[in-house]
Amino acid sequence: TVRGRVEAVAAGQLMRSRGFKAKTVCVAFASELERSHETCELALASMAGHAQDTWSSNRIRRDMRLNERHYGAVQGKFKNDANLIKEFGGDELRYWRRSMHGKAPPMDTTHEYYRPPPAPLTESLADCQRRVVNCWEDVIAPALFKEEGLPISPQDRTIMVVAHANTLRSLMAHFDDVPDDQVQDLYVPNSVPILYRFETATQKPISVKLGTGYGDSHARWMLSAENHHAV
Repeated sequence: TVRGRVEAVAAGQLMRSRGFKAKTVCVAFASELERSHETCELALASMAGHAQDTWSSNRIRRDMRLNERHYGAVQGKFKNDANLIKEFGGDELRYWRRSMHGKAPPMDTTHEYYRPPPAPLTESLADCQRRVVNCWEDVIAPALFKEEGLPISPQDRTIMVVAHANTLRSLMAHFDDVPDDQVQDLYVPNSVPILYRFETATQKPISVKLGTGYGDSHARWMLSAENHHAV
């Protein structure tokens, strides 16, 4: 949407103002969904400012494991759709959305959003978290801590992840050791940059945990006069 593009540019400007320029981002990860990739490009271009030669879309690596959670047979439907509520009931829909292990019925091959394997047919939040953590361990963490040939050493390296509410929530829960029954309560505002700092040797977050209404977290949110309303 137009609003999403404006927010992506604003997020990039905010990161640049806090010292995170595009040239310092060795690798950026995005999902396979176009809105994630476009948001990533807009943010990086905004982080570069007038120095547009300091970034390239070649730095963006796409991974389907960062895709938004799959909602099975109800994929593509709005949560307040009257026909959906009538068919399944509000309590059941809330259970699918808000619990860790609840999931909608799987879609079949006739569904307009069906994709062949390895795409899932439906997912719980736990399923989503499992694949996101696998993505972190398989490709994101190695790029941050070990990969050779990047222009900045691991001790000073910045990696950016641009994904979706449930996938970012899953990463945050992993970093902050959030119990399963609290993961669904983690709040992920749109286009508010979230910063985690890691110790290279231990590959663990090093920022002191701060108490929030959603539990203790190593995260630091980058706030501005323009985005604080989203928090």
